Amino acid sequence: MSQKRSNKEKLEFLNFSTFLYSLTVLKVKDILHQYNDLMEKNGEKDKKIKGYSKLKKEELINLINSNLSEENKNQIYKEYEGEFAEELMKKGIELISGENKVETIQNAAIIGGGNGYTVWYKGRYGSHKSTLQIDNGTIDRDCDCKIGKPGGLCLHQMAIYLMLISKKLLNAKDLPFNVKKEYYTSIQKRLDLLASQSLFKEDPAIMFEDGYKIYIYEKQNLLILEWTGDFAGKLTKDISKEKDDIETWVVKKVVNLMVRYIKANVKESAPVKLVIDSYDVISKIMNHPKQVKKILKKFALLEDPNLPTNEEELEKYLKNNLKESTTDLDIDPPFSSYMGDDPYLFVSYTHKDKAEVYPILSNLHKNGFKIWYDEGIPLSKDWCNTIAEKLMNCNAFLSFVSSNVNESDNTQDEIHFAINQKKPYLAVYIEKADLIPGLQMRIRRVQGIQKFEMTEENFYDKIIKDLNQMFGSL
Repeated sequence: MSQKRSNKEKLEFLNFSTFLYSLTVLKVKDILHQYNDLMEKNGEKDKKIKGYSKLKKEELINLINSNLSEENKNQIYKEYEGEFAEELMKKGIELISGENKVETIQNAAIIGGGNGYTVWYKGRYGSHKSTLQIDNGTIDRDCDCKIGKPGGLCLHQMAIYLMLISKKLLNAKDLPFNVKKEYYTSIQKRLDLLASQSLFKEDPAIMFEDGYKIYIYEKQNLLILEWTGDFAGKLTKDISKEKDDIETWVVKKVVNLMVRYIKANVKESAPVKLVIDSYDVISKIMNHPKQVKKILKKFALLEDPNLPTNEEELEKYLKNNLKESTTDLDIDPPFSSYMGDDPYLFVSYTHKDKAEVYPILSNLHKNGFKIWYDEGIPLSKDWCNTIAEKLMNCNAFLSFVSSNVNESDNTQDEIHFAINQKKPYLAVYIEKADLIPGLQMRIRRVQGIQKFEMTEENFYDKIIKDLNQMFGSL
């Protein structure tokens, strides 16, 4: 899109390619149909574009960009902008309000010191994670959905735009497109109404394993501290009244909370570990030598060989227990693992991917597949022996592949073992991942489904068909 606007006028500039990536394949084809009709009307049949009916979205976009003049692009965008903007904002507010029939907001984490959100969406066909924040006068956004992954502006990101408008951090002029004043006013009224309702769970910027939470609103210089226990409470802190800036205050507070139970000559005491850190306070702590020294000095009192004794060990220790969101703490297995004698499917995945994997397993379970996965292991059993036993006796092996597999020795072991046992093997790639060479070599010939390139409906049709074929051939 070659609209004559300066990037300085908006936090995000929606160019023509980004606009096209924000549309469905059918809408992109509509643009081509419209262009061809225009060429026909102008008596320029030789400029009509042909042979695109079976092209994929990226191929269609490349075709449009290479064949349309800047004037044509401007004309098309001008015609579609109003409808596109209103439809996307409508979908965004339906997500926030809970009116969307397919997806809901599972929870949201404040990022960028209150200047953005990471939001987890749970849908009928799977889950998505979307991030959008104001960063140095621009919009930084990302989403793993089919539209957002290649850079398009999706309904998930639009919902976050609207959340930031509701927080008065953005207004109409900050949107990446033009929208009619009366429509924006109607959206603003709905946002004001929704602001009084608790529609979704908001994650803290920092959270300890004992439930102590810190919400950080850097732009407003405010913190909310919330704690549980016998003396549960909540406190709003105005940092503008403190001598330290907000980052320094938070670093000192987190260090004090971390070591608050460590007492000299009390060997049974222990540090309190962080479980959520979207503020990246750990990196900030490592940049404060006095605070690093304080932690290590406190740890030394415990004479525990498992605690770090230097900076490098400390940073690794602090990051070891982190979860991406409280979603990872709250997600329960959707059903009990199959323990009978009928043919069953062994499922391999990393626990970091369970928000993506569990809805898929639930769907397969409802479709009659008998499934075993590691949530079914009784605590009294030997973990490795149980895994090996269940893998050796399974009738088919299903693995969910993402970049997280590179960091999971257990998941890699399961994959290697399944291949060595010559189990019927189906791999589902939940994202485009650069796997370590050894793993790439082992699974390069394995039947695979590129979930991240498919619609949810097509994915489920494909995986159910493939699994039925695998079990049918037994």
